[in-house]
Amino acid sequence: MAALIDAGDAAIGLGDVAAAIGFFGRAQEIAPTNPRISLGMARAYTLSRRPVEALRLFAEAERGGIPLTVMAAERGLAFDLVGDAASAQELYRLVLSSGPNEDIRRKLALSQAISGDRVGFEATLLPLLEKGDFAAFRTRAFGLAILGDTDAAVGIARDMMPGAASAQIEPYLRYMTQLTPAQQAAAGALGIFPRSSNVGRDDPDIAAYTGSAGTTATTAGSNLAPAGAPLGSRAKARTAREPTSDRRTRRDQRRGAERSGRRQAPPSPAAAPPLAPPPPAQETPAAELPALASSGELPAVTPDPSSVETQPSPAQDEAAARAAAPLPQPLPARALPPVSLPPEPRESVLEAFAGLDLADGASTAPRAGAVDIRSIEVPRETNEPPKPAIPSRNWVQIATGRDIAALAFDWRRITRSAGGELAGKKAFTAPWGEANRLLAGPYESAREARAVVAKLTAMGVDSFAFTSARGEEVTALAGTDAAPNGPPPAPANPARNWVQVATGRDRDALGFDWRRISRKADGALKGKGPFVASWGATTRLLSGPYDSEAAAQDVVTQLKKLGIDSFTFSSKDGEPVEKLD
Repeated sequence: MAALIDAGDAAIGLGDVAAAIGFFGRAQEIAPTNPRISLGMARAYTLSRRPVEALRLFAEAERGGIPLTVMAAERGLAFDLVGDAASAQELYRLVLSSGPNEDIRRKLALSQAISGDRVGFEATLLPLLEKGDFAAFRTRAFGLAILGDTDAAVGIARDMMPGAASAQIEPYLRYMTQLTPAQQAAAGALGIFPRSSNVGRDDPDIAAYTGSAGTTATTAGSNLAPAGAPLGSRAKARTAREPTSDRRTRRDQRRGAERSGRRQAPPSPAAAPPLAPPPPAQETPAAELPALASSGELPAVTPDPSSVETQPSPAQDEAAARAAAPLPQPLPARALPPVSLPPEPRESVLEAFAGLDLADGASTAPRAGAVDIRSIEVPRETNEPPKPAIPSRNWVQIATGRDIAALAFDWRRITRSAGGELAGKKAFTAPWGEANRLLAGPYESAREARAVVAKLTAMGVDSFAFTSARGEEVTALAGTDAAPNGPPPAPANPARNWVQVATGRDRDALGFDWRRISRKADGALKGKGPFVASWGATTRLLSGPYDSEAAAQDVVTQLKKLGIDSFTFSSKDGEPVEKLD
């Protein structure tokens, strides 16, 4: 069961929600009341746009002892997906109170925009914008569109994205004000837009959501108050208003319908949630949003079983009928007829056909009009040697990614920072879910691979040992060379600290911007530029380099006093930063 739960969590981490639901469903068959399974299923249902069911499962997990802090991030998103921004923001702030989390900060900002809090939205997002977080600019575009500042949102999309992509996303931004809060959350957080016929109209289950006690976050002591009707009241009331003969007739009707396959038993409150993944919809994933022009639709959510009145199922009625029926009496003993055993089997096929030899003088020639099968050449299998199976081998995994070309870049970057520990080893890739492993090796043994991992970890290089299974395909990474011996030479573009003063696509225009800004800077930028670096579809205009990030921050503070917007930027090892002519 623990392995199935871990597999479900890993599937969610890889974005395979359907597989996660399958793993948690199998674990639920073993332990139906385990709160970790309820938590995992709730996380999967949130990502598959079934927030009402997810909130019910989050509540079950909390009642089972899962701390609220463990589920606060995903539970907050589920609240946003039903339009309850206040509860969502409370949980997002709970997550941020334990430490910085850029993803949750972006979700909190989006939720504040949905609830109309522009001041809070801008303040929450500002630290990420100052760091140059590309995803924060995307969130700002969605937030501004939700708040009605559509032109500013479209302007951000045009500045940060290529022309074709920004043109495709522009219609979505212009429709954001027409969506419901739940639809705005799905669009901004998951990249899922409703069909045009459903714009401004929530799914029935979401529209009917009222934040019942079964789905909202609970506070300390809230579970101590008694709730619901007294024990036995529902059963007594149903018995009082329904004669026994009527109940028996209704039970027989249900049995007949069940046998004919026209009806299924209603779920009981303790029944497990559906294990099948949600039906596929025309979705717009957040990472591929500009590539799609059609809109998606949230799948229907099954009703909360806790809101359905408990009725005895046909299986329960049938069990009760069997319990009331008299036990069958054993049959009287009688003598069994003698059993004749078959003859002993022959030991071999040759012995079985021993009596079919041709008599002496018999002819093998075909009869008149028959086909002479002796003249037919039957194709025979050749005794070619089998292809050698791919053996199991030992590797060191140093990165993962979907883009093979990007993995080649990662290989060159990591081997430079590995201090010669990967010397002589070549780069390989192996599929891993929807991504690919980047591997160094092979190594003679798993122990040797683990020793290399320990050395790389001490140098700050993330890695772990990996053993490929027998027959598992591991492919050499094209366009890469073996890792060099010894420490690599200093990179042409080492990591450095800069101050970013503007962005733009036209470098000639950036040269004009530099002259304008440097005049206004009153000597603060003298001798420090201009430099440029690529940033998505646009270009950074930089001054520097500076000895430290603190020195760069001092310049930012000085420029701010002069009315010049800027922020610090740290380039990575190997990241090109060029002098602007």
